[in-house]
Amino acid sequence: MSPSSDSGGLTEKLISEPVTPVAGSFNAAAMATGSPGVPMAFVWRGKEYRIARIMAERKTLRGCRNGSGEKYIDKHIFTVKAESGETMTLYRARTGSKGDSWVLYTIANESEGVSPMRIAVLVSGGGTNLQALIDAEKSSRTADAEGGRYEIAIVIADRDCFALERAKKSGIKTELASAPKGMPRAEARRFVSDRVLELAKEARVDAIVLAGFLTIMSGDVITEYAERIVNLHPALLPKFGGEGMWGHHVHEAVLASGDTESGCTIHLVDSGCDTGPILFQKRVPVLPGDTPDTLAARISSFEHEAIVEGVRALARRLSEKSKEAK
Repeated sequence: MSPSSDSGGLTEKLISEPVTPVAGSFNAAAMATGSPGVPMAFVWRGKEYRIARIMAERKTLRGCRNGSGEKYIDKHIFTVKAESGETMTLYRARTGSKGDSWVLYTIANESEGVSPMRIAVLVSGGGTNLQALIDAEKSSRTADAEGGRYEIAIVIADRDCFALERAKKSGIKTELASAPKGMPRAEARRFVSDRVLELAKEARVDAIVLAGFLTIMSGDVITEYAERIVNLHPALLPKFGGEGMWGHHVHEAVLASGDTESGCTIHLVDSGCDTGPILFQKRVPVLPGDTPDTLAARISSFEHEAIVEGVRALARRLSEKSKEAK
């Protein structure tokens, strides 16, 4: 096994030393799916490290020692991000005995490379766009030199939804920011927005990404994260935007209008609803016989591309501003 390249261009140091998992720290959500469950806290060289999130997971195989030709799992390998900033590669060697141990294989300090943009992803539903962001972060760290790197620091939902399970499976911190039942709509929006701001500050995020988030943001979060909040809208703004224009309501409106094309928009969030500056759009045709379901399905894959491109574009934008300020 050679040192992992998942560290996003950082210089890795080969360690290959055993670590001591902290009791009770194993990732239970991953273990429920059959994974060995990486320890989310461990001690190495007398210091305790806590894992902020799991970046990638893979396994290596070995041949059966009796020569049967069968393959068995040799190592479970995890690339993780520590709360203290290090990117690490850990693995568990499968010996078939109770002496299986966890090994810190490589370590890379963030200070040795370009720091990724830390983001909070806001969700309300199934989380397919969140999954696109997770997958892109795991599989590709190619935009480093241009300042396009990002890492998901926290996922925040305004209601219980499957997107939270997707985040937990990848070891990402999750939080609920929901208003008390019966609170008037305007007050509820402000309550959720203020809670999002509080959580974003606690997680030290640089930007906020709305990936199917149904609460309209308001209040201080808009000003404190000005030009650092991006939203994905499932239509070609400025058409078919505003209050009530979400999910199938958007696609129904597009079909009712007779428009021959639709798509999705990545834009910056301001104090209005779907009114912020447009960064870019992706277009798809509206076909004869389309229903809201078929149109939504056609746009969906483009949404997944757009959300990743939009976050990377924002990361580059912030990186350039940081350079200009120096």
